[in-house]
Amino acid sequence: MKNRALWVVLIVLAIVSLLMVFVIMPRLNPPVGDLPTVTAAADAAKSAADEAQATAEGAVQDVASAASQKMDRLKEEAVKAVDGISALFADGRTPGIEAYTAAKTLAQGALQALSSIEIPDDLDATVMNGIKTVQADAARALEMVQQLPADPAKAAGLIASIKDALLGKPVNQPAPVTEATTEIAPRFDVLRVEPNGSTVIAGNAVPGATVEILNGDEVISSQTVDGTGDFAAVLDQPLPPGDHALQIRATAPDGKVVTSEEVATISVPEGGKGELLAMVSKPGEASRLITLPGSENSPASASQPAAAPAGGVALPELPAAASELAGSAPAMPGMSETAAAPANEPAAEEPAVLPGATEVQVTAVEIEGDRIFVAGKAPAGARVRGFANKTTIGETASDGNGNFVIEGEMKLEVGNHIIEVELLDSTGKVIVRASVPFERPAGEQVSVVAQTGASAASSPTTPEQIEFERLRISLTKAMTILENLFANGQKPALEQAAAARSATEIGLQSIIGFRPGPNVEPDLAAAFNSHGAKAREALALLQSVPNGNVDALGAALPQLVALIRDLLNDPAPAPSAQAPAQSETNVAAASPTTAAASGEPKTIQQAPLEQSDSSVIIRRGDTLWQISRRVYGQGVRYTTIYLANENQINNPDLIEPGQIFTVPRDALPNAEEIHRKRLRGEAVN
Repeated sequence: MKNRALWVVLIVLAIVSLLMVFVIMPRLNPPVGDLPTVTAAADAAKSAADEAQATAEGAVQDVASAASQKMDRLKEEAVKAVDGISALFADGRTPGIEAYTAAKTLAQGALQALSSIEIPDDLDATVMNGIKTVQADAARALEMVQQLPADPAKAAGLIASIKDALLGKPVNQPAPVTEATTEIAPRFDVLRVEPNGSTVIAGNAVPGATVEILNGDEVISSQTVDGTGDFAAVLDQPLPPGDHALQIRATAPDGKVVTSEEVATISVPEGGKGELLAMVSKPGEASRLITLPGSENSPASASQPAAAPAGGVALPELPAAASELAGSAPAMPGMSETAAAPANEPAAEEPAVLPGATEVQVTAVEIEGDRIFVAGKAPAGARVRGFANKTTIGETASDGNGNFVIEGEMKLEVGNHIIEVELLDSTGKVIVRASVPFERPAGEQVSVVAQTGASAASSPTTPEQIEFERLRISLTKAMTILENLFANGQKPALEQAAAARSATEIGLQSIIGFRPGPNVEPDLAAAFNSHGAKAREALALLQSVPNGNVDALGAALPQLVALIRDLLNDPAPAPSAQAPAQSETNVAAASPTTAAASGEPKTIQQAPLEQSDSSVIIRRGDTLWQISRRVYGQGVRYTTIYLANENQINNPDLIEPGQIFTVPRDALPNAEEIHRKRLRGEAVN
């Protein structure tokens, strides 16, 4: 038994040893050949873990980068929009309500987009805090823009602090604007009264307001002001004979009612004969005399300077007839050397304060590559400053004859642009400005000039024409702004595109909705209808573009611009009857001026400049000889230019900067012979 037990123990030990050697130990110590496989698997697992971690970190960084880029883009657009408001007030200028309102709307949209930017949740704390800081600055600037008064004249002192707030700089909180200061009193810009009582009134009020013309307590006309703030009213019924006191009452979209401080006092004669009087007065200011008694029957009075009223304020030169518009741009001094002088009074003895003494006009624009030259007329020795699309071109002074040339470097793309020239006083304050649209044609050297001769004869003369020309100019401006937003392949912000699109739609709708009076001439009515039909076509195209789709708007823009240009290239409606003769060099062709209100300078809206292949602006240092050599190849052929502009040239050897000369395409065949005659002192014409 003992031997059997011993053998059992030995067998068990043997089995255990075999299991240890052949089963357990190999598992604990793998063969050397299997080690690389195990190591590779471990490395692969670690690599996968590292890659997953890197991917996660990269995704977080991409989100942060995208958020930062979006913030930078929106901030850049907001700064640009705020700078746009500031530019309107540069150099002490006060912008018009239309430009001010549009710039304010763009700034609000850009600031709203920046202040409401979406912040991802998993951003780094530093990045998130940076975006939140920019958001807060934008919200503060947005609040300041929203609190700006509606009247640009009262907003000048509040503009600078808006950009400081946007950039996170300390801001001195301006005094709160009371409700009373945000009111804009409606005003009279144009008052035209016929001897039979027919009356046309144009003016300005808060955009979107309902304006009513009051004759005492009676409402005699009512309409809604468009987005520009301008309106024009033709009274349905002529004013009866007798005395009348008219005021404008405006009800703003928020329900606030403001009545004009100005009062139009009108005296209509019995039977349309006798003395007709119309003037606009405002408490504390000299009256603006519109129609003087006797002017209807005394054409000669047009050449006589008006007597100064009590208080010593000289009145403007009076119109030749009672129906002349108060807001029409007067002729400039020195514009025509052949203009008739008053029969019984030498020109040198005219009073100093004449219409021309406070007016400025653009007569031509010339472009050579990136250089731009703006010529015009202003009072002798006056300082003038020029702008293209609100960007400063330069500043200069007019010469002794009132001519000036402003030159500068600015790249203007093919398309529509707006030139403005401001007349400055001795302190640099703007007295009056002229604004004129033009279409820049293709080419390195182009000229556009103010309408003269036959074109001037078709300038607005009836109430319907005057109002319609204002609508055409407003549409031109709106289209120019929209086109410039997409210039050079740019993609504007949604808010900018929406505002420009809205202004263009309003301009087209105004053309479509224009309704002339019942007594308008058939040819004139047909011209209005033709413009309306083309405006409908352009409006249909514009409205087919989905709202909020900037890319679709940009794609449709070329066709839209072509349709609107076709509309604007149509001759402005003109009556068939011959208009009163005008000097060929009277280049005003302006619609009613926008008169000053609350310190805002008056703006003369000129008719669009026209392309000319045969005009040249005389610049400082120019000579007829140089121009002839450039155009005809030989300087001796200058006599061709001299004879074509003889009415402007007293001395061929001394021409004046700012003059606009016609340059015939071909030189005279006997140009050199004429030159020799001149040298011999013989007559050359």
